[in-house]
Amino acid sequence: MPDCSEPVPGWSWAEVCARRLDRHALAAPRTDAEPADVAAAMCGAHAQVLTAAEWSIGLRLTGITRGDVQAALWTGRSMVKTFGPRGTVHLLPTRDLPTWTAALSAVPTSPNAFAKDVQLTPGQTDAVIEAIADALLEAELTLGELTDAVVARAGASAGDLVMPAFQGMRPRWCQALPLAGIRGALCFGPNRGRKVTYTSPRRWLPGFRPAAAQPALAGLVRSYLQAYGPATPAQFAQWLGAPRRWAAELFSSLAGELAQVQLDGTPAWLAAGDG
Repeated sequence: MPDCSEPVPGWSWAEVCARRLDRHALAAPRTDAEPADVAAAMCGAHAQVLTAAEWSIGLRLTGITRGDVQAALWTGRSMVKTFGPRGTVHLLPTRDLPTWTAALSAVPTSPNAFAKDVQLTPGQTDAVIEAIADALLEAELTLGELTDAVVARAGASAGDLVMPAFQGMRPRWCQALPLAGIRGALCFGPNRGRKVTYTSPRRWLPGFRPAAAQPALAGLVRSYLQAYGPATPAQFAQWLGAPRRWAAELFSSLAGELAQVQLDGTPAWLAAGDG
């Protein structure tokens, strides 16, 4: 971490809150930005409920409608709806997708919480994700249609109804759904009536491939600190859904790119030069 012999600036929570309100265009809506710019400034817009993401982006811009946000997502494709931090659904800038997929794929995964007879093995998981990527390359498929395609490519056991769901059981392969998004094998397509569809991010970004892992992780830390800093490794870990020790080691590896401050007496970090 930075040289402790150097003077360390002090921050109060009031200053941090003011900085975050400004960075997130909540102190004053932006007049010079597009929806994707706002999603980038937020480090992704949470979109488990899509209308909430549309509103969260829209209120940060002047002279914009919900339809404009939808057009950026589904027509202009400057944003993509996919699985982001903590495996939850986010709207991310399409231009940043190579960095996001590389960084998220490098985050250590939590132990599989499903019973042994429900789990996919690592090899089965890779086969399912490969099947998903192949099936969606030129298609927009509902969950049922994608199930048929995955079973045809990865084997019948992928379709076993063994995963508890809200109104029944889902097929085994669905446990790999967030990971497939994180690895860049799928993203969401526009709804077909009331049904969700999935498609390939390569339709949003031709030639898409994940970036190199280490530069992507460094870029994600910088983006997070620009949006939420000053912050601690533990706060970054909580936001990302990552182990605290891993996050602390990542921050240590980036010592030359970070600047330490005191946040009400607690060490915290900013991206260097972004104070």
